[in-house]
Amino acid sequence: MIKKFGWALPSMNIWKSSIRYKWMLLLFLFSLTPLIIMGTISYSLSKSTINEKVTAYSEQLLKQTADNIDTRLGIYKDLMMQVVNNGEIVRMLRDMDRASSSNSYDIDSLSLTTKLSTIIAINQDIQSISFISKDHYIKGIYRWKNRTPKDVSGFLTTLEDGSNFRWFPTRFNTYVDSLNTQSVDVFSLAKQIYKTSDDSPVGIIAVLDIRGEVLRELGSSSTNNDRDIQSFVIDGQGQIVSYGDNSMIGRNVSEVLGEQGYSQIVHSGQDEFRFPLEEHGKKLIVNFKKLHTNNWIVVNVISESVLYKDSDRLLRMFWIIALLCIVLSIVTAIFLANSISNPILKMIRLMRQVMSGDLTVRFRVRKHSDEFDILGSNFNYMVARIDELLKTVYEEQNQKRNAELKALQAQINPHFLYNTLDIIKWTALIQKANNAAEMVSLLSRLLRISLDKDKETVTVEEEIEHVQCYLGIQKFRFHYNIETNVYVEDAVRHLQTPKLILQPIVENAILHAFSDSEQQGQIDITCVRGSDGGICFQIADNGKGMDPAFAKSLLRHHETGEKTGGIGLANVDERIKLISGKAYGIDIVSEPESGTIITIRLPYLE
Repeated sequence: MIKKFGWALPSMNIWKSSIRYKWMLLLFLFSLTPLIIMGTISYSLSKSTINEKVTAYSEQLLKQTADNIDTRLGIYKDLMMQVVNNGEIVRMLRDMDRASSSNSYDIDSLSLTTKLSTIIAINQDIQSISFISKDHYIKGIYRWKNRTPKDVSGFLTTLEDGSNFRWFPTRFNTYVDSLNTQSVDVFSLAKQIYKTSDDSPVGIIAVLDIRGEVLRELGSSSTNNDRDIQSFVIDGQGQIVSYGDNSMIGRNVSEVLGEQGYSQIVHSGQDEFRFPLEEHGKKLIVNFKKLHTNNWIVVNVISESVLYKDSDRLLRMFWIIALLCIVLSIVTAIFLANSISNPILKMIRLMRQVMSGDLTVRFRVRKHSDEFDILGSNFNYMVARIDELLKTVYEEQNQKRNAELKALQAQINPHFLYNTLDIIKWTALIQKANNAAEMVSLLSRLLRISLDKDKETVTVEEEIEHVQCYLGIQKFRFHYNIETNVYVEDAVRHLQTPKLILQPIVENAILHAFSDSEQQGQIDITCVRGSDGGICFQIADNGKGMDPAFAKSLLRHHETGEKTGGIGLANVDERIKLISGKAYGIDIVSEPESGTIITIRLPYLE
């Protein structure tokens, strides 16, 4: 009703909302639309610019890091060449390996250590130099703690590389000498030693152990310790050689970048590439570049959240400004709209009072007349006229009720009727008219149930009693030969049911089911608890039955307006639906010469 006067909360159709909300929408459009357009354009441009600059910066840092590592690894190769090309060192190693062939596996020489110390004294990155043959481990500078043939067998694969260098990824190694023990992360460079005279191999591998922190320092120095960019080194198989977290060294890069990142880097077949990646719910930009010195790869990783943090800061400022504009627009809209909407709201409140029955309200008309004052004057006239008409209708209804009361007073009092029937019953008994007395008794009980106008429902027990009274009267009246059986579950006897629903159905069975039938008739009436917890009546007869289509039409005449002979059934079905709902009512199952079963479904009513 309220929506008829134009008052409703904003809905999907803004044109049906109130004037106040239309004003607010108008101000929002004029104030926020330019702001949103400018903010969106600024955010897009800044995001694109930042993306290009950070990408270029990342690629520059990646190239710088790779160049620094290549340069440093080149220094280690030069240092290795100084060792393996030193004729005196090569001679000492050959002599030690041959002279000790039958002695212990572990050998060393102070002269060799002194010579090596002179060569590598200026390079603090070197942790140790060791020499390995198939028969011996020869200490150069610092001795490995684990140096059994099994521990060093991996380094002997360098013999297969000829004169080439072989790099081994970072490992955690322990070194011992006469004074202390030291454990550090190192990566190694290995090369086979050749004779200086004829370049023939001597069967000994030189292994240069380099501190692992060297690679981390080179990566952090190139990125200027920028925490927004993560830089690390992996080998050609994806094993991490250098990483900010030492616990990740030796693991596969898939543990950091996932299988997709591992595949893009290791199997891409490119020396330098950049690709986006989403891992663990984070969007990343990954750059990688292969080193020239070996097959190792330098990887830089940037998080998009870090990449666009400046753009996001701009976006937050934009939303703060937009929120301020929204608040200002709301205040302005309320101030401007109130001057127009307040008279309308006042009129709506008065209309609500009229709708609730108060016809004494009046709109206060101001001295200066405008459209609202004219509307208020017409409203006052309308309310006064409605009040006058209602008083007229009330007087007419009062007179009608008085006339009805007089008519009711002229009708037979039901109690007087019951008492009269009772006197007739006893008179018949005195005169030995037992059948007449029984019929009067049955009629009296039937009327007591059916004439109680104050109740729409009765108990199941009372409804069964009513139909049994009807059956008793019919037996005396027509002397028909019909056997009736009644069964009622104790659980439903005291539940409520709409009254007078069984008698019309039984009456139809008596009048139509057994007409022109010579066989013994039977009507079975049962009442049990339904599967849904409600009440289920069933009236079954062994009469002549009917066509199923005709049976269905007996319940449709009140919809089509046609009378098919079963108006009592249709009225009962309609009354049940009005009282209990459309889910309940009458069902008819019948076949010609096979009898009829009528089922009444009712809800649970206490």
